[in-house]
Amino acid sequence: MALLRWGILGCGDVAEYKGGPPLYTVEGSELIAVMRRDKEKAEDFAARHGAKRAYHTVEGLLEDDGINAVYIATPPHLHCEQTILTAEAGKHVLCEKPMGMNVAECQQMVDACRENNVMLTIAYYRPFFPNMIKMKKLMQAGAIGEVVLARVNHTASYDPSNHEWGAWRTDPEISGGGVLMDLGSHRIDLLMYLLGDVVSACGYAENVHLPYPVDDSAVFTLRFENGTHAVANINWNVGVSIDEVEVYGTEGSLRCNPLNSGNLTLETKGKSESFDQPTTPYMHTGLVEALVNQMRTGLPIRCTGEVGLKINAIIADIYANSTGSE
Repeated sequence: MALLRWGILGCGDVAEYKGGPPLYTVEGSELIAVMRRDKEKAEDFAARHGAKRAYHTVEGLLEDDGINAVYIATPPHLHCEQTILTAEAGKHVLCEKPMGMNVAECQQMVDACRENNVMLTIAYYRPFFPNMIKMKKLMQAGAIGEVVLARVNHTASYDPSNHEWGAWRTDPEISGGGVLMDLGSHRIDLLMYLLGDVVSACGYAENVHLPYPVDDSAVFTLRFENGTHAVANINWNVGVSIDEVEVYGTEGSLRCNPLNSGNLTLETKGKSESFDQPTTPYMHTGLVEALVNQMRTGLPIRCTGEVGLKINAIIADIYANSTGSE
């Protein structure tokens, strides 16, 4: 029997292409049941992804004794309530990002899972990309000397309101914010994986170009416990797609663009070296593999509810400090 036997709450685009397939393609993991309010769509998703059962209510799925873990792939305004219900049903939780609408919700989620003795994992999957694992190992080995700075640049021309499945991202009552919550949360997590805990954050998250009441541009700086700095820009309003991270040290730099690729370069004085890294077939593959290993060995993985709470707190600081916040 699989160590993780999953149910999915929310069978939309994220579950379709990113989070759903690894639940049944990773060894030790099995997809048992799915839930969507539209019963026909739930049944269609189940048939295409090999799930045994389909439900149209949260309660129906949580009462299924065949599952021991739930992937919450609904919009952020539902995360807190559904996490608490899942924890009270005695099932482990993998929750999509951002973790909650605010820090208070995140704390409720952490408390509920702790009180019910279930795991709470947030779907920050980028640190499990082979490129990022290799980058971290090179940093730890001193390949670029003492690390002093990191830079994230993530841009795209993307208007969520033009996509039926993504329109909720433009409604702050559902999303909790714009590009900073949606994509910035991932990059903050990645920077924490590479550099450690953040002690201060400041910046701007504002609507610069696109016509809706959430930020389409975020520019911020982070200072870490070890004294390292990071700068980041996250944009929905730029006409070229870039997804890169760079780390600078006293002896050189590491650069990856895009993140889930084999394009990792180490540059030192007078030398440039490239590393041929594999790509991940689905975004969540490494994350689900780590969760299976956690079930097998008891060794926890890093993207816990506590980490998700820290990320939401950093985002709240940036919003609070931004002159464009309401």
